[in-house]
Amino acid sequence: MRVPTLLVITPHPDDEAYAFGGTIALAAAAGWRCLVHCATRGERGKVHDGGDPAEVGAARERELAAACAVLGAEPPVTWGLADGALREVAAPPAALVRALQDTGADVVLSLGADGAYGHPDHLAVYRWVVAAWRALPAKQRPALLLASFPRGLFLPQYEKCIGMMGDPPSPPPADIGDAGCDLEVDIRAVAARKRAAIAAHRSQLPGGDPEALFPPGIVGALMEREQYRAADVVSRDRARGLFADWIRATPRDS
Repeated sequence: MRVPTLLVITPHPDDEAYAFGGTIALAAAAGWRCLVHCATRGERGKVHDGGDPAEVGAARERELAAACAVLGAEPPVTWGLADGALREVAAPPAALVRALQDTGADVVLSLGADGAYGHPDHLAVYRWVVAAWRALPAKQRPALLLASFPRGLFLPQYEKCIGMMGDPPSPPPADIGDAGCDLEVDIRAVAARKRAAIAAHRSQLPGGDPEALFPPGIVGALMEREQYRAADVVSRDRARGLFADWIRATPRDS
């Protein structure tokens, strides 16, 4: 029997844990092959654990590998693109095209059109993934699910980062978050594993606290469910069918 494959595509180490950790853990527990591809090494991240700032990229790669092990994913693939400069890359990178073509993914997870909180690197990866997915022949496309966060949840983080998004900021604050979703995955059974995966990214966590990177309330809200918008109706229906075998995945709206 063929084992289904889940492919997660993220901009930075730790995005896999915050946005998709519960879904990865549930899929791995159900026997899926789980792959994580990360565009950067996260070398522009801050250092909160006393490590060498010159070695933050290498440290974050190790943390990403540790987080993947916690979640049950295979060792991650890092593309090594420049952290903070992804918006300068217009076309989907070759590594992304190869990942979509060669991994045999049944479902692909990535960030949505708001980049969670408008981070330019997040938005670049969203654009690449959608463009590369659309370029595939229709019969070869995996189901594509894009992270959907409740309206307003990430606005405090957006406001902290607003200088990265220009003047006026793009996207505007009204575009941060989503009023609905196509799939809603109950992750409470693996919330402790998701939290442990976040904690693996220790260099980025003031005091080592998994809830410390984002303003209060955000991480706690990510521990009950993970929500997705599907790239099209075919993706929605295929993902609902695949996920139904191992987790209650229900739409909040249609």
